[in-house]
Amino acid sequence: MIVLALGVALTALLHLVAAVPSLKSRLKARVGELAYGPVFGIASLIGVAIIVLGWRMADFIPVYDAPEWGRHANFAFTLVAFICLGIFLFRGSLRQRLRFPLAIGVMFWAIGHLFANGDLASLILFGGLLAYAVAHFALGVANGVRPSPEVRSGHDLVSIVIGVALYGVMTQLHDVLIGVPVFQIG
Repeated sequence: MIVLALGVALTALLHLVAAVPSLKSRLKARVGELAYGPVFGIASLIGVAIIVLGWRMADFIPVYDAPEWGRHANFAFTLVAFICLGIFLFRGSLRQRLRFPLAIGVMFWAIGHLFANGDLASLILFGGLLAYAVAHFALGVANGVRPSPEVRSGHDLVSIVIGVALYGVMTQLHDVLIGVPVFQIG
């Protein structure tokens, strides 16, 4: 569980940098404007790899009984989360309205998974990333962070379609990537 917690903490701290513009600009100056993106990307991948490794190493320790409706709620919450991801990826007006679509998406994703899972590893992963997303949202608002003002025509529809498509892909690959099937037939 310690490896999982460390991965969640590393990933959260890395991504909170974006919510504090003064810290982000200091890091960019220190690492270099051109190197910042690749360094951030590699560090993020390392954080995610540590999370996956920690998740796979974690024993199942029940903490609470997830409600019967939890799996169904998770499907709906995760769909909203993936739509928010699509909105984050494109420059439509929805991105301007939501302001922090990725943080909002992580909140929906984490809450949905907490409805469906009641074990300690799930609490560490989803609870930790929920805390991160709330902190990111709060810090971003407090620091006046806004998405790029550039809005592109047609990107709202594209973002929703891509979000739904990514949701569909993830439901199919969840077992392969995460080790937990979304649907069990038979």
